[in-house]
Amino acid sequence: RAFDVMRKFASRVPFSLEEIQQASGNLAVISEDANELAEILEITGNVASATGLDFRQASEQIQRSFAGGIASADVFRERGVRAMLGFNAGAKVSINDTIKAFKEKFGQGGEFGNVTNDFAKTLTGTLSMLSDKLFNFRLAISEEFMKALEKEGLKEVFGLPGGANLPMYDELGKSNILLLGPTGSG
Repeated sequence: RAFDVMRKFASRVPFSLEEIQQASGNLAVISEDANELAEILEITGNVASATGLDFRQASEQIQRSFAGGIASADVFRERGVRAMLGFNAGAKVSINDTIKAFKEKFGQGGEFGNVTNDFAKTLTGTLSMLSDKLFNFRLAISEEFMKALEKEGLKEVFGLPGGANLPMYDELGKSNILLLGPTGSG
């Protein structure tokens, strides 16, 4: 379910699925379930878009902020996120107040809650989303192809070299079809 949340998010934002997956470990630590992960992905995307940070770095700072309060996120301090949240310099801010402020300012309906969508309309955003749509297309083809092969009774596949076949490898792992490679295949 978490992968589906990330895949759907990546298909409509200017960050690649690869970037989002790299950041997901940081965000999973502070998410109770896939629904909360979806909300935090939105917040992270808006923070990254508003500050110019890459998605991974924004996720690290979000994780620090949600786990230890805004004072724990030094890069956010440098990028003005503390001020964007409405906190005064030097003021002590609790973890709960930090999370609440992020949800209010960078979440849906917040002052910065639509920054990712605006960034998605740029050339960079469009190219990123096209790349993710191509990945989703390859994944859908791979799923249907494996179902058809299993239906035909195929038991083994020999050699599928190349990174372009990653969706196919994922589907092979879910099937009962054995992948044989050139090494050690006799």
